[in-house]
Amino acid sequence: MKLSLALQLYSVRDLAEKDLPGTLKAVAEIGYKGVEFAGLYGRPAAEVRKMLDEQGLVACSAHCDVFNPAAVDQVMADARTLGYKHLVSGFGRDQFASDDAVKALADKINAVVDRYASNGLTVNYHNHWWEYDAANRGEKLLALCPKIQPQFDIYWIATGGAEPAKLIAKYAKRTSLLHIKDGPCVKGQPMTAVGQGKVDIKAAVKAAEKSNIKWGIVELDSCAGDMLSAVRASYRYLVENKLGVGRK
Repeated sequence: MKLSLALQLYSVRDLAEKDLPGTLKAVAEIGYKGVEFAGLYGRPAAEVRKMLDEQGLVACSAHCDVFNPAAVDQVMADARTLGYKHLVSGFGRDQFASDDAVKALADKINAVVDRYASNGLTVNYHNHWWEYDAANRGEKLLALCPKIQPQFDIYWIATGGAEPAKLIAKYAKRTSLLHIKDGPCVKGQPMTAVGQGKVDIKAAVKAAEKSNIKWGIVELDSCAGDMLSAVRASYRYLVENKLGVGRK
C-alpha cells in the first residue's frame, strides 16, 4: 500500500510560530495530505481544527507530553478534537544509557499505555540515533513495551548504524507511522531534502509498503537552506518516484 504523505510541523516551526494558518495553507498547497503536530503554538485545539478543515488537511498524529500523568486528560482531549489516534513521544540519550535505564523507561511507559488504549488511542515511540547504535537498546524497549508501536525515524536509524528497511520489515505488523528524512548521516550536521542525502529512502519505503504503515511523515529537524523549499523538494521527490501519494 502506498504511503499517504504528511509533514511533521516541527520542520516549519519558525513559520508556524509566526503564522500557523498561512503555514498550513502552504503545506496544503505543496500537496501533503496531512500533518503531524508537535505543539499547537498556544492555540486551542478547536481553533487549529478549523484551520485544518479549511485547508483539507488531516491530522495523522501528534508528538505530545504522553507520559506525564498530569497531562493525560488534555492529551486525549486534543486528540479527540483534532481527529488523530496516534500519540507519539521520544526520549533522551540518558534514558538509553544502560539496560537498567531502559527498564525504568519501560515501566514509565507501561504505567499509562492502557489508559490511552481504553480511549481508542495508540502510543507510539519515536527513535533517535542513540537507540540504534551498537547497544541496540531501541529494540530492548520495544520488547519490554509490547503495547506500544514504533514510529521509526529512518534517518536516525541509519545514523545510529542500523538498517531502516530491516527494522521496518521486522515490526511490519506493529507499525502505523514512518518518519522520512534524509541527510549526511553525521551527528551534528544539518539534514537535506529527502532524496538528497545518504539514506536509502527507496528501500525503507518499499519495506513500509509491505507493512501496516499508512503515513509517511516528512520531517527535517534542521536544514542548511530554506526549510520550506526543502519540504517542497522532499514531497516532489517522493511523489515523482512513486514513494508516496499526496493531493497532487
